[in-house]
Amino acid sequence: MALRRTHIALSEAITLGFINIEHQSLLISGTEIIGIWIGAQLPDIDQKQTKINKKVGLAAKPMTWWGHRTWSHTIWIIALLFFISYYLSSNDYLNGQLLFDNPLLKLLYYGVSFGTLLHIIEDSFSIEGVRWFYPFDKNVNVRKKGFFRYKVGGKKENFILFISILIIIFNLIIYVISFNY
Repeated sequence: MALRRTHIALSEAITLGFINIEHQSLLISGTEIIGIWIGAQLPDIDQKQTKINKKVGLAAKPMTWWGHRTWSHTIWIIALLFFISYYLSSNDYLNGQLLFDNPLLKLLYYGVSFGTLLHIIEDSFSIEGVRWFYPFDKNVNVRKKGFFRYKVGGKKENFILFISILIIIFNLIIYVISFNY
């Protein structure tokens, strides 16, 4: 598992780049950023020592039974989250349109899904790898060498974190400069 801060920083750097390309409003951007922030941490719910596992409490207990990078790091969880996002965003009551007339919840739902997807893609570049099709394929394709491979807590991960923070700062500056009042 890449460290929590690396997942959040890299996912947010990618999201902010997208936000700048799309010239999105502050309200839309903020909703997406919160969703990505939640989703970037969500797959690590299967480890007892992670913050998200501790915050969720007993509800996260079943996720720890299979071990790390099993169910929470598969294509199935991504498909499930996108299905839930689609269901919640097409239901007027759950989307908030009946109560608050607020379609921004849809962006939050999909933000969580995309944040989870980014987390799993990021973990697939680690030396430990990811079991994309668990439980059908229980083998992890581990390649210890490669330019894009990193060791958790290693120098490459710290470099990724540093570059991600620089990209976030750059994108925030661009966003503020090009912000239409």
